[in-house]
Amino acid sequence: MLVLVAVVLGAFLLARGFDDDAGSSQDTSGEESAEPAGSGSQAQPEVTATTVAGAPATTTTSTTVAPPPVVTRPAGEVKVAVMNGTGVRGRAGRTADKLNAGGYVTAAKNTQQDRVENSVVYYRQGYGDDAKAVASALGAAADIITPAPATIMTLIRNPESPADLVDFHVFVVLGTDDTILDPTPPAAG
Repeated sequence: MLVLVAVVLGAFLLARGFDDDAGSSQDTSGEESAEPAGSGSQAQPEVTATTVAGAPATTTTSTTVAPPPVVTRPAGEVKVAVMNGTGVRGRAGRTADKLNAGGYVTAAKNTQQDRVENSVVYYRQGYGDDAKAVASALGAAADIITPAPATIMTLIRNPESPADLVDFHVFVVLGTDDTILDPTPPAAG
């Protein structure tokens, strides 16, 4: 009885396999050697073929892309501009002095004409990790870091600011929220 069941089941699977393969012939030879455009050596396609008895073969391709490397620079290679939006005289200078003591190149110890409510650390493309390091050096959380807008130079209002300020990488705007604390506040009196 078992032999009869095995023969019937085998004949059924064999017949079913031939019916499905005849109606769906696929050429997957190009799929196995294809590499995503522009991937270089970072993306490595992985081809997996799966065959289930009685079903047509399926091919799945997945690509793994390595994350870009983290760019970090020594503090002396990062130029930081500090703008004062607090209305407290000398605040940008004291903050820049603190960054200078940490090895950063700083400038624009200016007083901004308008007060700014929220402190922000802006960064140019490629300097996000450096902006995190600057914020950390100033005791601020990473949530105040944001990419610099194309109009970042409109924040610099002091005519005595250096001409090369357009070459700076990180811009610290001190706000009245005191997210970035005054390193040495002036004595009351």
